[in-house]
Amino acid sequence: MAQPRLENRTHFAAEALFLTDEHGQPVVTLAAKATYVLSGQGLSLAGEQAPLWLEGELWGEDSAQSSYRYEPECASFKPGTDVVLVGHAHPPDARTREFLVRFQVGPLRKEVRVVGDRTWYKSLGSLAMTPPRPVERIPLCYERAFGGWDRSHPDSARHTFEPRNPVGRGFRGPEGRFEEGVLLPNLEDPAHALTSFRQTPPPAGFGFLSPHWLPRARLAGTHDAAWERERKPLPPRDYDPRFMNAASPGLVATGYLRGNEAVVVENASPDGRLVFSLPGLPPPAFKVSLKGHSRKHGVLNLDTLIVDTDAARVYLHWRACVPLRSGPLDVFQMELRPGSSAPV
Repeated sequence: MAQPRLENRTHFAAEALFLTDEHGQPVVTLAAKATYVLSGQGLSLAGEQAPLWLEGELWGEDSAQSSYRYEPECASFKPGTDVVLVGHAHPPDARTREFLVRFQVGPLRKEVRVVGDRTWYKSLGSLAMTPPRPVERIPLCYERAFGGWDRSHPDSARHTFEPRNPVGRGFRGPEGRFEEGVLLPNLEDPAHALTSFRQTPPPAGFGFLSPHWLPRARLAGTHDAAWERERKPLPPRDYDPRFMNAASPGLVATGYLRGNEAVVVENASPDGRLVFSLPGLPPPAFKVSLKGHSRKHGVLNLDTLIVDTDAARVYLHWRACVPLRSGPLDVFQMELRPGSSAPV
């Protein structure tokens, strides 16, 4: 028997995802995604609405060496709003060697220092950094932040990586060897600038964290022998639902944004500074009719906001999770409609 169809009365893309929660209980997650065009006049609803990207999109081609440009949009639930900036850093002028990219959405604010290409070199028996080169255009991705693998030791068993960002650059472990010409990070936390060879500053960025990176991975719980025996394939007992939030540190809201917040982006666009407000529409409402004549209804939560200055698009994701008794066959009918004061 075919799965029940979602009747989508909104202007946005929408999906019904039949999943399981952390307790192994079947759920249906109703997800809506709005695409807005970003221009000098603010936001306008895009004529073509982007679908949910269930597989996500990487910055590069190799999943082992690339961060997510867009995370897979298939979470069953998020306990707060992820706020993400996708794009490139643009210097104020062609001679600029370092500057700040600023990103603010409502109460959330973050700055990242952008530095031109530089490397370590030997000078009078010690190590020093070359002066940074002028910045042209740098992707705001974790490949350009501190991290990566240290494969400098001749014994491959002693190779190690930065667990907070395995795809970055500049990391050297306790037994790492000096190598000429290794590129250092272009993106830094302004409060933790790289100054010494074995320093391990926090990776800096505005993008998505992969599930196996720290500190996000700690929230997935303890996958030990006891979990193998007693819980697998369910999550560990110390699983924290905040694991489902994938935004960078400092860019996860406590609770959910309302969708009417002011947004400021500086130096992540050729225009220099962008200031606009989110559209402020009420969240989409849902109704799920279950067999046996029971109904679940409510509104979706805004749990992901993506500002993409490369594509000049802003994406708002709303989600609601409805428990089921046994699975898709429990559902008779599903409907999404605009919020109460939104235009039909």
